[in-house]
Amino acid sequence: MTAMSVDTRLPVAVWGRLSPGQPVHLYLEGDGHAWRSSGRPSFDPTPHDPVALKLAAADTHASVLYLGRPCQYQVDIARGCHFSIWTERRFAEIDDMEAALRQRIAADTDIILIGFSGGANIAVQLAARLPNVKGMVTVAGNLDTNSFTRFHRLANEAYGHNAAILPTLSGLPQLYYTGVNDAVIPPELTRLQLKEVIEHIDCVQIEEVKSADHHGPWRIDWSAFAEVQRRCGI
Repeated sequence: MTAMSVDTRLPVAVWGRLSPGQPVHLYLEGDGHAWRSSGRPSFDPTPHDPVALKLAAADTHASVLYLGRPCQYQVDIARGCHFSIWTERRFAEIDDMEAALRQRIAADTDIILIGFSGGANIAVQLAARLPNVKGMVTVAGNLDTNSFTRFHRLANEAYGHNAAILPTLSGLPQLYYTGVNDAVIPPELTRLQLKEVIEHIDCVQIEEVKSADHHGPWRIDWSAFAEVQRRCGI
């Protein structure tokens, strides 16, 4: 994959390889290094372990695109990279990510969304915005902040409330990876976040990975996703 330039309000790092006429596997990074310690935002949100980038690099599909979250890899204060962007507003800056995507692929290109951790929240939001999304895969995904904060008994967040969006995606092929050893997004929370769509079993599949904690090891089984597509009639 190679670096690609985009012109967005907040800086968004983009890597990829694109083949005309092919659907795009679009990878969305997690929250990165948002906090240096409890209650203390980091100076640079670039992930120390870029899980989504590693998954994108391992993907052999013809068209693969990776988007970092705003200000990851390129903290530019002059362009608005204040620590609030990667803390309380980390699910609010969806416009810049959508703009970066639209600058790199044609409007009629089919997209499969793949989101890691907080990137899954962005994936849900993009699935509701983009008419050409044909499927979604999440890995240790924080799909909805309301259920996340209730589960962990944290203060409510202002953004990333996707509980109303998820049921609207019930006809979309969806594969959700959750790690048995993940203390951040355990399987119990994954099922809680999907309680309104899990009954649409033809289009939704949850895969528990016994050896995985939040950062893995993760591997996407594209044959399993193809089976979900087949059951869903895609």
